[in-house]
This record gives sequence, structure tokens and C-alpha cells, in this order.
Amino acid sequence: MNTPIDLSTPAGATLALLPELLLTAWSLVVLLVVGWRHRTAQDMRLVGVLSLGGYLLAGAGTAYLAAIGAHPDGLAMMVALDGFRFASDALLLGIGFAVTIMSLRWLERQGILAPEYYVLLMLATVGMMLLAGAVDMTVLFLGLEVMSISVYVLAGYDRTRRASAEAALKYFLIGSFASGFLLYGIALTYGATGQFNFALIGAQLASTPPTLMAKFGMGLLLVGFAFKVAAVPFHAWAPDVYEGAPTPVTSFMASGVKAAAFLALARLLAEAFPAYVELWRPILAGLAIVTILIGNLVALAQTSLKRMLAYSAIAHAGYLFLALYANSNEGTASVMVYLIAYSITTVAAFGILASIERAGARTVQLTDLEGLYAVRPFASLGLSLCMLSLLGFPGTFGFIGKWFLISATLRQGEVLLPVVAMLGSGISIGYYLPVVLSMTLKPTRTRQAHQSIRFPLPAKVAVAVCIAAIVVLGVWPQPVLDFAGQTAGQLRAIATPIMTR
Repeated sequence: MNTPIDLSTPAGATLALLPELLLTAWSLVVLLVVGWRHRTAQDMRLVGVLSLGGYLLAGAGTAYLAAIGAHPDGLAMMVALDGFRFASDALLLGIGFAVTIMSLRWLERQGILAPEYYVLLMLATVGMMLLAGAVDMTVLFLGLEVMSISVYVLAGYDRTRRASAEAALKYFLIGSFASGFLLYGIALTYGATGQFNFALIGAQLASTPPTLMAKFGMGLLLVGFAFKVAAVPFHAWAPDVYEGAPTPVTSFMASGVKAAAFLALARLLAEAFPAYVELWRPILAGLAIVTILIGNLVALAQTSLKRMLAYSAIAHAGYLFLALYANSNEGTASVMVYLIAYSITTVAAFGILASIERAGARTVQLTDLEGLYAVRPFASLGLSLCMLSLLGFPGTFGFIGKWFLISATLRQGEVLLPVVAMLGSGISIGYYLPVVLSMTLKPTRTRQAHQSIRFPLPAKVAVAVCIAAIVVLGVWPQPVLDFAGQTAGQLRAIATPIMTR
């Protein structure tokens, strides 16, 4: 089917925002249930299960728009209506769904009986969907703030731990600072072009000589996004925040927030700033190199698993900058493939880590994993596969993501950046492999703690599905590659550089 939608009418705009509106409405329904019920463990489970219905409902809305072939009748206003947006929504809803499942028993076992947690997760997902699908600067900023404010609160949700409160405060201060950069960049871009719509900004910049105001506007936007994805040198907040936040929230931040920011940046550069490609490509190259190298090198020195995964997430942001640098349909497709692989692996890794934390270890150290395979083989094998996938080991989905990303960069005639990416992967062996070896080869010194690990059935099913996806898509990735290629082709990639001054 092929259904044009007039986004200038209220009915058309409502239909275009159907997934976001459905999830928002459901979150309000769940909030009413929260106010009506008592704050018991049973009520927490009830609210958690109800919130899963919101993700399914929003997913059905996304599937409906994709099935009818919804596309804008004329200029896309507010949000995009294309395959890239629908794929982004599906990925972000999947992350929210998986993190909710992971949280069902974790909150109860940590003694956190505050069911508003699930409402905040849904609202954060709404913000991520708006951010990733925005084609207007005002919607971009609105989505960013809805996402950010919700995650600020979630980061400090474990009020029994001082580290959680510190994480929330640090994330709030740095996040507000980053939002200021983005807002100032939006203001300068509007001042230079007189437009908020991405396509109109791109057309205006392509038809006029470069101006200092437009260059500064684009630069500040890049700085703001670099803060949000924890790219070097804007990464200092990430390790402390990831370590201090509740583990399911850390999973949500490392996968969902990062994915939404990169999806939004991919659309912004392709639609609003294709005329300035010769300006932003060197910036992305520089960010990629320092982020990959510093993220991987500092991760080598970490003994805390959450802190190590935080620096790992920083390094993975560098790899994604390579895909954006490619500035091609293949590069955009590799962004989608890499984000899918990275998100699945990250959610599974933190899901296993959450189960280990419930055994009594607030901050899991590498030594706490010694001999885990002998006592809990499922958790050990699952976490080992996650580490190998993040490393990019052949036979895992993570390898496919890195291979596709590096090949997209090589096709642009680049050699240095792929070499840096492979060097970074080589360095990462030094901190991923010790996790695997510690669990499988070293004798256990904490058998009693390992025996107390209990995987709740919902979390075990979610992790098992993620692990199966890592393996199956690692050996048969073609459906995902074809899907990503089709969605990337629908993203406008004019990329017509003009003479810069």
C-alpha cells in the first residue's frame, strides 16, 4: 500500500504521531493505576506487566503506519514518515520492552516499591521516538527533553544508595549543559536560514554561500550530540553515571538513549546539513579516532564491570561515528545494523549483571565472576557471548555490525579510520576476554554467592531471546542487512558539498 498523509492537518499529524500518542496515553492510564493501587511488591508487578502492553500497543501503531505505506503528502512536518523512522521506533520500543521485563523482579528485590518507575520508562521511550523521528528542530528539542528529564529521575531512583543520587545529579548537570549547546545551535541555525524544518534548512544552505553563523550552529549541534552519546572529550560523566544508576536504567541509557541520539544525528546530517558535508566529516573523523582509542584504553584499567561497560559504550560511540562519516546509504544502513547488534548485546549483558547484583554485590567486580560457569552456566555462557559480541568476534551479531561499518568506510576510500577501528577492537580484547576467562577457567572463591543467584523467569526469557539473536543473526544476518539497506535508502542523503570559505 501507499498512503499519503497530509501533515498540515490535525488528523494527518495525529496519525503520523500514532505510536507516540498511544504510548503516552497508556502511560497516563498506568499512572492512574499507580495512584489507585497500594505500593506493594504485587502492585509493582501489576504495573510492570501493564506497561508492557503500552510498548506492544505502540509497536502495533508503528506496524500499522509501515503496513499502509504512510508517507508525507508534500513536505514532512514535525516527524518523518519513512522506513528509517519506523525501524527506529521498532528498535527503541524493543529496548524499552526488554528493560521493563528486566526490571520486573529487580526493583522488588532491591526494595524499590515505586511503580512510577515504569511510567518514566514509557515517557522516556516516547521522548526517544520523537528525537529519532524528528524532522523539525523544535520537535527534536522536545523529544530530547522528554527523554532526558525522565532519565534524570530514573538514574536516581534507588534512593537507598548515595551513588544513585550522585549519578542523577551529575547526569542532570551535564545533560542540562548539553541541552544548552543544542538549543544555542538550533537558534544559530534558525538565524542563518530562517527555517526549523530539516529539509528547508538543507535547501537554504545548499542555495547560499556558507555563513559563519550556520557553521557555528552546526558545530554546537554536534557538540550537544557528542555530550549525549558520551563521545571523547565530552564523556567524563558517563562512567560515574552508568556505575551509580540502577542497573536496568544503565542498560536503558547505554542502549536506548545512545541509539536515539545517533538515529537523530544521522537524519539531521543527511537532511539539514548535506551542503556542509566537507565541514562535518573531519569533525566526525576526529571524534571517532579519539573516542575509539581513549574509550578502549581506559577500559583496560577498570575492575568494576559496570564501569568497564561504560568505557566500552564510549568506544562504541566512536565506531558509530565512522558509519556517519561514510555519508552513504551503506553507511546509514550500518548505523542501523550496528545499533541493533549493540542494543541487543548491551541489554542482555546488563540483564545478566542485574541478576548477579541481586546476589548481594552492589558493584560487581571482575573477581566476583571467578568460577561462575561451574555454578551458574547459563549466566556465564550468556555473559561470555555478550562480551564476544561486543568485541566483534566472528560468529556473533556484533562482528556483523563492525564488519558492515568498516566496509562502508572503506568504500569511501578511507584507510586510516578502518585501521583505527580494528586497532580499537584489538585493544578491547584486553578487557572483554578476561571477563570470559574469569568465569570459565578460574576456580571459584565465592561459590555461596554464585549459588544465591536467581534468574527470574521473565528476565531469563528476555536474556535468552537476546542471546539467541546474537548467535542466529551472527551466522544469518542477511534479513537484517536487507532491512537496514531498505530503510537507509528512504533517508534523504543529498550530500551535495559546496565550496567552503
